[in-house]
Amino acid sequence: MLAEIGAAISAHGQFSPIDVVRRSKLAALNAISGRPLVVYATACTVPNKITPDQILMLDFSDKFAFADVTERIDGPSLDIIVHSPGGLAEAVESIVNHLRRRFSDIRFIVPNFAKSAATMMVMSGNEILMDPNAELGPIDPQMHTMSGVHPARSIIEQYERGVNEVLQDNKKVMIWGPMFAQLSPSLLVDCQHAIDLSKKLVEDWLQKYMFAGDMNAGQKAKQIADFLSDHAYHKSHARGISIDDLQTRGVKVTDLSSDAKLHNAVKEIYSAVDLSLSNTAAVRLVENHLGNAVIRNFTLEPSLALQVGAQRHGSPIPRQLESLP
Repeated sequence: MLAEIGAAISAHGQFSPIDVVRRSKLAALNAISGRPLVVYATACTVPNKITPDQILMLDFSDKFAFADVTERIDGPSLDIIVHSPGGLAEAVESIVNHLRRRFSDIRFIVPNFAKSAATMMVMSGNEILMDPNAELGPIDPQMHTMSGVHPARSIIEQYERGVNEVLQDNKKVMIWGPMFAQLSPSLLVDCQHAIDLSKKLVEDWLQKYMFAGDMNAGQKAKQIADFLSDHAYHKSHARGISIDDLQTRGVKVTDLSSDAKLHNAVKEIYSAVDLSLSNTAAVRLVENHLGNAVIRNFTLEPSLALQVGAQRHGSPIPRQLESLP
């Protein structure tokens, strides 16, 4: 891959060589599969970048990025490679609604990592392809509170435990009182609504798309949504969910290694994307096989000022943008 980038410097001196190579890899997969292709990836697994979590989150701006890169793609089929730590469930709902107005056959491809709300998005597909070492993640919501980010289910369980202990021994109000005082007026209700929303979205999408026409679609969709959202089972929001975990529960997921040519093409794309996110100012990349892209950049200056930029559509990124510190 590095040799290819080196060759691209000579052949395409006025363009970014990393972009030239990455886009050639996307076009190569399209040639193999015969299906239009979009990659959505963030720098969530790049160890040498100091990037605030919110910069890496799936958010409402991604709806417009997907709209841009699918504008020139005719349906009904679409492949989407996803590499993301997740983000806002409501943003994923907007993205899925937009995509499903255009495409009736969507296949999600996970080469490494798609967690939380990204897992929700993957579950809106007709089919999933995963690298044998790739993982999805639980969809239990995480709530922002005065003391940090905590699982919605844990907040509810902690409150219920405190109430029960106080009812059994009112002297324990001295212990639990300060903790209860930190709860905002609507937090417990918001937690339950967030849990219900994530489950409902996934359940509805599975029933409508992955299990369309299946007489047992409702039952299958509910079982899968319940499993993905079960915080008591997974114990950690960061815990991985493997192909075996998904296949055991009836998810239509295929091991990419069963097709060596396709698997190798996906690995090439992932490597090119990883190099792009590791060696440029890019922190979020949405791009199709035609070379149309929306790329979000982020740099942290010594003064700690934020610089965020984006480039839309198909021309390769200027070299000076790649060279930001």
